[in-house]
Amino acid sequence: MFDRASRIIMDGSTFAFDYVPEKLISREPQMKDLERMFSPLAFDNRACSAFLWGGVGAGKTVTAKRFCKDMDQYFHDHNRRLAHVYVNCRIKNTEYAVVLELIRYFDPGFPDRGFAIDEILTLLKRKIEKEKIPFVAVLDEVDVLLKGNSRNLIYQLSRFSEDIKDGASLSLILISQYSLATMIDEASMSTFRRANMISFTRYQKQELIDIVDYRAQLGLEPGVLPDESRDHVAQLAEEFGDARFAIEVLERSAHVAEQNGESEITLDCVRIAASSIYSDASEIKLKNLDLNKKIALLAISRAIKSAASVSMTKCEKTYAVVCEEYNVPAKKHTQFYTYVQDMEKLSLLRTEVKREPDGGRVTHISIDKIPPKELANKLEYLLDYESRGERDLE
Repeated sequence: MFDRASRIIMDGSTFAFDYVPEKLISREPQMKDLERMFSPLAFDNRACSAFLWGGVGAGKTVTAKRFCKDMDQYFHDHNRRLAHVYVNCRIKNTEYAVVLELIRYFDPGFPDRGFAIDEILTLLKRKIEKEKIPFVAVLDEVDVLLKGNSRNLIYQLSRFSEDIKDGASLSLILISQYSLATMIDEASMSTFRRANMISFTRYQKQELIDIVDYRAQLGLEPGVLPDESRDHVAQLAEEFGDARFAIEVLERSAHVAEQNGESEITLDCVRIAASSIYSDASEIKLKNLDLNKKIALLAISRAIKSAASVSMTKCEKTYAVVCEEYNVPAKKHTQFYTYVQDMEKLSLLRTEVKREPDGGRVTHISIDKIPPKELANKLEYLLDYESRGERDLE
């Protein structure tokens, strides 16, 4: 039980959802923005605020956590204390649950019931004043809380430090997929000025390659992630610009490689991992293809084999052979290309125009989300099944 056929993973903790790496890829500008916004806290103990927003997997949470860790180290190096608490508002999705999480930083045994929210906030203020410590509250996925009409709490927290004594304060970092301007009232919005808003754009392919490369260095044995497999993981995640998805595919690919006794993470390991997360090459999509498209896709999957991609020309040569095998007239280039376009819209394959060494440009086809050999087997079964059905009707 729990045996490995080979060893690929060196430190699996680096792939955990809550893992915070020492270095962030392509998020230096956002870290600098946070440093600028929180310099009054570092120099004058003044409460600060920031709002981080952007799509899923854009690095908002890990940036906030890395910044708090770095700021904590800064305070420690200057013989000062800093407290910070992270709250996921999708999990703690009521005002009461959030303030309970905040007070429990100082009093882990604080009871679940028996206090009103205002009473807990008053006790929290006393704790902060007694400790004479700056307190930073990170509220992630705060839009969930705000959609539940919990805007009053944000207003109270944004004004929390106005009558706190010197040496103590409560600062806020709010994180959301959506702009805060549409979710809070004017009074609260005045705290989160436009200058306090930090945007996180989707990661581009090269940034995702760098992220996958870095996580591989941290978590995998040396030399087990070939460049083509690394790039393929990034290619899969590029559709969403989602680093979290890239890291999940990388981890699952490593487990597939270990289970199969591979010495490295192959392209098919990545494809198998991706199809376990989601498979756009579903049985329904394949069944709904007409005969000509099934044969065209079978030819493409056979032509690709274990490669990352192959040229349209090579696919068409294989297509002619498969048509002969199934006794179906081969269509000309224009029609074959139409089949390819239609199947790309269904996310069954992907095309990319590449520049050749002689300066020409050639269309390449790849199948990203399922091993081509497995796809070929599915299509062969469907074609044989349909062929038997037609013979039974005769």
